[in-house]
Amino acid sequence: MIEVSEQQIDRVYRLLHGFYKGRGATVALRNAINRGMITAKSESAKEISKVYHIKQKDFKEHTKIKTFKANQSVIEAGFIYAGNVIPLIKFQVSPSKPVGGRRRHYTKVSVMKGNGKKELIHAYIANLGKYDTGIFERLTSKRETSQQLYGPSAAHMMGNINVYDHISEKAQETFDERLEHEIERILSGYRGGW
Repeated sequence: MIEVSEQQIDRVYRLLHGFYKGRGATVALRNAINRGMITAKSESAKEISKVYHIKQKDFKEHTKIKTFKANQSVIEAGFIYAGNVIPLIKFQVSPSKPVGGRRRHYTKVSVMKGNGKKELIHAYIANLGKYDTGIFERLTSKRETSQQLYGPSAAHMMGNINVYDHISEKAQETFDERLEHEIERILSGYRGGW
């Protein structure tokens, strides 16, 4: 996601080799990489809600994020998105609530923005007690065979090329800007944070 060029590394080590007992370059790179990773992590929910019909809070609620920060010995940072598939009701659905009466109401769903709504002929919206309100479909004519329908998982949405490219670009911008800031900060004599 973040690329550190050889020129950047050479420049940082050349400028900061005499600071923090020879660890100035490591401190600058570590801080810049961590800041880039934090930016990427915060941008992910925003960007997913631009590409998919899902609210940021719903995305975060169904997602587990594991973060790895760079430190003095390992100059790498990153995060991993995990989680189960997200209930289809959390995307754009009409009707959005259970509809009573005998008249047949077809459920229409759109997961990605820019795609039209797909009609789910055999699906219905209900609250079946052990679940929250969701979109269900019967596997047979028997009532007890209903199963909830789901959309993509957080990891799948993060794999979307538009989402990934945007997040990578923002992380790279932040890293490049922060690296310059860290170099200036250390050269100007700031003694904290190492």
